Amino acid sequence: MTISGDATWTVTFDAQAKAKGATDCQYTRHYEGVQDQSRPWVCEQCDVIFRTTVTMPVGLNDCYKQVSDVDPMDEEWVGYGNGTWYRSYGIGASGQGDVEITGQSLTYTNEVKDLEADIVGAGKMDFLVEGAFTTSQEDGDPMHGWVAPAQYACGWDKADPAEYSGPYSLKVGSTLPDGVFRDACDEPYRLHDAKGAYLVVFMSAMDCPACRTLASGESSFLADLKAEGIEARTITLMAPSLNDPFGDTTKAQLTYWGDKYSIPTPIVADRGWGITMFLPIYNDKLGYPSWVVADPSLKVLNYGTGGTWATIKNTILKDAKP
Repeated sequence: MTISGDATWTVTFDAQAKAKGATDCQYTRHYEGVQDQSRPWVCEQCDVIFRTTVTMPVGLNDCYKQVSDVDPMDEEWVGYGNGTWYRSYGIGASGQGDVEITGQSLTYTNEVKDLEADIVGAGKMDFLVEGAFTTSQEDGDPMHGWVAPAQYACGWDKADPAEYSGPYSLKVGSTLPDGVFRDACDEPYRLHDAKGAYLVVFMSAMDCPACRTLASGESSFLADLKAEGIEARTITLMAPSLNDPFGDTTKAQLTYWGDKYSIPTPIVADRGWGITMFLPIYNDKLGYPSWVVADPSLKVLNYGTGGTWATIKNTILKDAKP
């Protein structure tokens, strides 16, 4: 599916904000997008997810800049499910009002009241949002090629477990959420293909000092568990930098990290999975690296942010040798 259309924000300020110079106004976002189901963790409530490019043809200077000092994003993930319209910038989509679908026409409305008019410096503001879109069909792949191959060129183990449909959140005792990522051989790698051994998944970044420290002990950690008769695997979800958690980590960066720290297990480009999993748990205390440990059946045993190999090792030993 494809989608095209506009959403207009009508902004109404109260008397206190207007006394500071605010004026009622409108701004419009224009969306052009295509269905992308390859990151279900972006909006697990959505029946259809669109990755869209966004422009603001109306109201950027005279309206939008009265309500925000952050430049408008040029990409959004939008979608719908169970009568609700959702928006996201790449993680945890939030409901943005009611949606109605008639054939290839889609409309939604949303109202938000009593927001602080922080940019103006005083008072409150209300938003009325109205969107109108047209959808259509074209030849293409809703997964955009994000399907694991029959065998991995990098030689990774391949468990081929059943398809995973959610939920996409971390909870001790629940199944580790699945995902597909690009590895150093430029192939899609499926997280659940590591099933069958204890699994440690890291959210990491190329310029993260604590991540480097942890990575330097990774091969020793795996060797220590092997000496205990325990099979374990690590998977590193790598962002190009701390300032670019949704950026595209290059093949050269993935290869460099594995070679430098002699890591024999998959290092893959994170696609917002890490932030989506850990941010709801840690909020402003979230840090790099963050990690989750699962047992050979993919059941989550523990998770954390920061930490040491001792914490992770003790989690596995406690489960494997109670």
